[in-house]
Amino acid sequence: MEQARRDLMEADEKLALKREEESANRALMDSKWQDLRNKEMLLKESFISFNKFIRENQEKRDRAQRKMEADTEVLERKTRETEAMRQRVAEMKEVKQLMEKQVRDYTIYEDYLMSVVLNYPEFKQPLDVLNRYEALAAAKATLAERQERDLEMLENARQEIAALTEEKKLFIMGLNNTLANLRWRYDKVRNRVIKWELALNRLKETAAKRHVELCHVRAAIWSLYVKICKQKGLAVEVKTSDFEQQLVVIMRALLELKRIYRIAQRRSKEKDAESLHTA
Repeated sequence: MEQARRDLMEADEKLALKREEESANRALMDSKWQDLRNKEMLLKESFISFNKFIRENQEKRDRAQRKMEADTEVLERKTRETEAMRQRVAEMKEVKQLMEKQVRDYTIYEDYLMSVVLNYPEFKQPLDVLNRYEALAAAKATLAERQERDLEMLENARQEIAALTEEKKLFIMGLNNTLANLRWRYDKVRNRVIKWELALNRLKETAAKRHVELCHVRAAIWSLYVKICKQKGLAVEVKTSDFEQQLVVIMRALLELKRIYRIAQRRSKEKDAESLHTA
């Protein structure tokens, strides 16, 4: 009985150590779970910030797209105006050619009128012919001035279109640089997110493995406890979740088996000694 009491005390001490170790392991596991929850919250906040960044980036891209469309519309309007100006210049050239042709045609009539004045004394002065000539000269000067003004307007419009085209090219290049920078930042953030996702998956897999191992240990403890109760003819009174009491019963059974083994070993040695003495 004293030996059994000492064995029981040793078993109780070992059980106390096991309880302390279980408490420490439980505290460590709780700390790891809390750390995992904190990391999960940080990851959720990172996802929220990233979604906000994506929305803002999309809004900026939409504004840039609208600006580009407006600039394209302005450029198309200027192109149409330039084309209309070119058509007008072409019409003026046609009018000029027509007027020059008329001047050449009228020169024949002027010569004819001069010949008429020279050949016919009743025409004292070629007033009608001179008036006609002055009218043609005034018309020619007007056409030349109008042509010069139209050409100047056409040149100004061409210069404005060239300047506007160059400005829009520079603006588009700036937008492309901004878009490339945003894509680089997006890839960087995406890589970080993938890295944290992989780390989180590894942590989840490790935690799942530990949980499975713990479930297997608990199932083994319960199975051993049930077998011991059946072998001893005891009722299964301990709850399935009460692992400490199950371990107590198992430890007691192991101590009893150990004591029985020692007794049997001692008796076996005594029988062997008696057999040797008898021989």
